[in-house]
Amino acid sequence: MSDTYQMGRSEISRIALLTNPAAGKGKAVAAAEEAKKAFYRYGVDVVSISGSSPAASRQLAKEMIEDDSIDALVACGGDGLISLALQEQAGSDTPLGIIPAGTGNDHAREYKIPLEPRRAAKVIVEGYTTRTDLGIMRTDDGQERYFGTIACAGFDSLVTDRTNRIPWPSGEPRYVLAIAIEFLNFHSLPTRLIFDDGAETFEGDVTLCAIGNTRTYGGGMQVCPDADHYDGLFDISIATKMTRRKAALNVGRIFSGDFEGLDEVRQYRAKKVRVEMPGINAYADGDKYFPSPMECEIVPGMGYYLVPRP
Repeated sequence: MSDTYQMGRSEISRIALLTNPAAGKGKAVAAAEEAKKAFYRYGVDVVSISGSSPAASRQLAKEMIEDDSIDALVACGGDGLISLALQEQAGSDTPLGIIPAGTGNDHAREYKIPLEPRRAAKVIVEGYTTRTDLGIMRTDDGQERYFGTIACAGFDSLVTDRTNRIPWPSGEPRYVLAIAIEFLNFHSLPTRLIFDDGAETFEGDVTLCAIGNTRTYGGGMQVCPDADHYDGLFDISIATKMTRRKAALNVGRIFSGDFEGLDEVRQYRAKKVRVEMPGINAYADGDKYFPSPMECEIVPGMGYYLVPRP
């Protein structure tokens, strides 16, 4: 591992615990309480923060990162809350801890964070850190946001939108149900992808486009199975136009990363990709980001997480 991605160790004695009460259909509140009990048992002081809106939560996170007495910012919620925290924490010297309490928890899966709150708190207290890549998504008018896992556009972004509106079940089954519902309106979309400022270009009808800093989205769907958050590159999986019947027969394989023999699935690796897919919103970390066209670029070493002992 290069110096860009070196492992480290931080002394953790005081943390800011950012909670999204709505995450995981309310289970984040219970998870935060369990985590706080664990932190207190380990002798760690906890500053609890929870904004009345995403903007308010982001401002609180910013204030905590600027506070020299805070050793770590800890997000208790789902991937959306982690994404919110990343907007202020990325590139800082304050590590980000995770208490998983969302629906998908794909950040936690990637970094092997235990899903049980007390065990996740122990990981944070032990203080092992790692630098990682992040992605940044930009629009032509200058808006930009970081993301930690996968950005998507196409059928998969429509599925993510549907997933966020379904109250039950949780995790991967909810994503599978959303796929089934959206499949009724299944169609491919005219798309242009430009890799690394024109080094390679794809034009054609696309069903889905996943731009992965990490391997999974939707609670464990391995749509970018070979992605490595340490390598300074995106893994990009696209599914081109296919018949409804073939899509129905192979949707499970696509979302498990089993692409062998599927001529419609293409994979690329790039530091930057521009996506032009008219009428489609791009998602990342399970949240709606920006409408197409947009550009994603890898940012080496910008992530900084508390992770289990190596």
